[in-house]
Amino acid sequence: MKNVAVFGAGRIGRIHASNIAALPGVHLQAVCDPMPVAAADLAQQLGAQVSTIEAVLADKSIDAVAICSSTATHSDLITRAAAAGKHIFCEKPVDLSVPRAQACADAVKAAGVACMIGFQRRFDPTFNDASRRLAAGEIGNAEMLVITSRDPGAPPVDYIKASGGIFRDMLIHDLDVFRWILCADGDEAAWLSATGS
Repeated sequence: MKNVAVFGAGRIGRIHASNIAALPGVHLQAVCDPMPVAAADLAQQLGAQVSTIEAVLADKSIDAVAICSSTATHSDLITRAAAAGKHIFCEKPVDLSVPRAQACADAVKAAGVACMIGFQRRFDPTFNDASRRLAAGEIGNAEMLVITSRDPGAPPVDYIKASGGIFRDMLIHDLDVFRWILCADGDEAAWLSATGS
C-alpha cells in the first residue's frame, strides 16, 4: 500500500485527491491546504486526515505527494518534497521561470525520486491517435500544428487571481503537445504565436 498526500484542496486538488483515493493499492493519507475548511471538507469526504506540508514531508510513511496548489507554490514544493525523498506528481507549470524549473529538475534528479508533471493531454485518445498516425506516415509531413484550447467554462475568479492565467497556466499544455508530437526527432520550433481574447 502506497501512502499519498495531496497539497491543495481547491478545484484541481479535489479532482486528483478523488482519483488517488479510488486507486487500488493507494491510500490517500493526508490533505494539506492553507484554507482549513477546504482541507477538512476534502479529507472528511475521502477518509483522509488534515495535515500540514511540514508534517507530510517529515512523515516517513508517506511515499508520494500530489502538488495541486497554486502555480506560485509548485517549484518550492517540488524541491522540498524531493529533498524529503517523496515521489512527486505536480500540476503544471513547474514554474514561470525557466532557471527555477531547471533547478527543480536538478533537485529531483539529485534526490533520485520520480516526478511527473500533469501533462494529461499526452494520454488523451485524440492526441495519441494524431501522434501515432503522424509517426506512421499516415498524415504526411507536418509543417504546422494549430491547437485551439478552451475550458468548458470560465474559471473561478479566485483561480484567475492566483494563477498565471490562460497563457501562462494553460498554454504550457499546447507547448508540450507541440514538442511531443512534432519534435520527437529532435526538431524544435522555429516560430510560435498565440492570440486570445
